[in-house]
Amino acid sequence: MISTNALELRAAARLLVKDVTVRINRGDRIGFVGRNGAGKSTLAKVLAGEIMPAGGVVNRSGKIGYLPQDPRTGEDQGTVIDRILSVRELDQIAKRMRAVEEEMATSQGAELEKAMERYTRVEHEFSTAGGYAASAEAEAIASSLGVPNNLFDQDLNALSGGQRRRIELARILFSGAETLLLDEPTNHLDADSIIWLREYLFKYAGGLVIISHDVNLIETVVNKVFYIDGNRNVIDVYNMGWKQYLLQREQDEHRRKRERANAEKKAEILQKQGEKMRAKASKATAAQGMLRRAENLEVHLMMCELKIRWQNFAFQPPHHVGRRQSLPMIYQNLMAHLKSLLMLA
Repeated sequence: MISTNALELRAAARLLVKDVTVRINRGDRIGFVGRNGAGKSTLAKVLAGEIMPAGGVVNRSGKIGYLPQDPRTGEDQGTVIDRILSVRELDQIAKRMRAVEEEMATSQGAELEKAMERYTRVEHEFSTAGGYAASAEAEAIASSLGVPNNLFDQDLNALSGGQRRRIELARILFSGAETLLLDEPTNHLDADSIIWLREYLFKYAGGLVIISHDVNLIETVVNKVFYIDGNRNVIDVYNMGWKQYLLQREQDEHRRKRERANAEKKAEILQKQGEKMRAKASKATAAQGMLRRAENLEVHLMMCELKIRWQNFAFQPPHHVGRRQSLPMIYQNLMAHLKSLLMLA
C-alpha cells in the first residue's frame, strides 16, 4: 500500500499542497477531486514514484500499477499481446516460443528434432509460469476495453494514441498490482468498455485511486474522496461515498464562509477600537497592538482572497474590510509576486 508523511507538492514555485499525511490501504477506492491545476495528477505521479515531492516522505509496499494521462506511454517495440504480458514478465518466454516455432517450420531431420526439444523446454517454462491462462486473461481484459483480437499480434508503433491508451490500461489491470493509480482511465473508451471498467474497479480488492471527470465512474466506484483544495493548499479526506461527500463538502464550505465572515467582522472591530484608542496617549501602546492584530488578520484574509482570484485568473483587489490605509503597498507587492508566479507556471 502507500502512505505519506508531511508531503509537500509544488508546480515550479507555486505551492500545491503541504503537510499531507494520508494512507491508501487495501479496499480503499479513492477519488482524487479538485479544480484543474490543484495538483491531482501531480499527487498521483508522486505516489507512483514517477516524480519526487518538494518535501515529505512517501512509503510504498507491494506492486503499484500507474496509468498517467499521456496515452503514449510504455515501449514502442513489440506486439500488443507482448506489451500486456510484459507486466508479468511473460513476454520474453512467449517470444522465445515463437522463435522456436518459426525454426521448426523451416527445419528438417536432426535440426527439427533439436528445435522440437527446445520448444518442449520453453513451452514447459511458459506453462509453469501460468502463461496460457495469463494469455487468455490478458486477451479477455484487452477485448473488454475495446481492443479487437486482430490487433493482438500488431506492432505497437503502428497503433493510434487511443489504441495505445487502451492497451496500457489493459496491461495495468492485468498486472495483478496491489495498488492501482488511474488518471482519467475512461479516456478513449466506448460506452460498453466504460461500463465494464466500472464493474471491474468496483470489485477490485486492492487499493485504488481514480482521477476522472466521469461522474458515473466516481459515484459507482469510490468509497473515499480526497479533495485537493488549491485555495488552502490542503487535502480534505472524506471517508464516505460520492453522494455523501457532496453533502458534507457543501456543509464544510458554508462553515468556512461563516468563519471568514466572523474573521472579517473581528478585523473591522479591532480596527475601529484601535483608531479610537490611539487618540488617547495613555492607551497608545495598546492601540498600536490592536491595530497590528487587525492588520495581520486583514492581510491573512486578503491573501486567501488573492489566492482564489489568482487561481481563477482574475487579478482584482479584494473587498475592503474596514479602513486599510497601510495595505495598498502590501497589496501591490503581492500582486506583482503572484503575476510573476503565473508567468512561470
